Amino acid sequence: MAITTLLAFHSTDEPLGNVKPVIELAGEMGAHLNLVVFGVLVPVYPSAYPGVPDFVSADIYKEAAEKAEQQAGTVDALIQESNVSTSIMVECVDRGMIGRTMSGHALCADVTVFANDTVPDHDLATGAFNGVLFDAARPVLILGAQNKPLPELKTALMAWNGEPEAASAIHHSLLLLENTPDVNLVHVQHDDPSSHKRAEQEMQRFLERHEKDVKVDSLQAKPADVADVLLKHAQEINAGIIVMGAYGHSRLREWLLGGTTRDLLSKTKLPVFMAH
Repeated sequence: MAITTLLAFHSTDEPLGNVKPVIELAGEMGAHLNLVVFGVLVPVYPSAYPGVPDFVSADIYKEAAEKAEQQAGTVDALIQESNVSTSIMVECVDRGMIGRTMSGHALCADVTVFANDTVPDHDLATGAFNGVLFDAARPVLILGAQNKPLPELKTALMAWNGEPEAASAIHHSLLLLENTPDVNLVHVQHDDPSSHKRAEQEMQRFLERHEKDVKVDSLQAKPADVADVLLKHAQEINAGIIVMGAYGHSRLREWLLGGTTRDLLSKTKLPVFMAH
């Protein structure tokens, strides 16, 4: 079984360069690309402009739609050169609806791909990322440095802490890592290592039944240092990708990404595969 459908987010204020590596990735995988181009509506606040007539809202929507359609045309011309199977969909919504809209599209894709420098630094992409992960419960792939498509992945670092989010990421990643032979199952902890031994052994045997050569690494770190420890270890074992659960600890949309998740995405040069 292989990945057949990728999903990608693109807004009219993003550089066109963010789309190129996703197109290349779809071509390398022989996958279909669903690309959603967003026109974001500029809010009109009635308290600041009382009595705003309806035609103003209509004009705002028309302007956003025209801009998005124009951007979609530019992207389509770029895709035509690559001969990649693609569906381009245009959405015009308020900022607060980006996540919900993307979550609907994510239900019909294997994985959603984001450019390296977009999450969590850009709020529109982060809104889309949150929607896919937390609303649709679908996996995401954040590309590595320079947004290059995935190299030949020989070793994967899989972060494991016995939690459902980590298990979800590992399970979903097997589709992407079908031809990746080596796995380092890494548990970063600050308590007694022996308390997690059974869970590690069960996951190790599970991955071995998927024909992976698994090495279990137990590392020590304070909770605030987990991202740094994972990144350093990934470099030491020459991992080509990091697989980990995405964690959120607040009901506020802008703070959905937990500390370790946010830190790792801000610092990584490797591609990261996440699920929740």
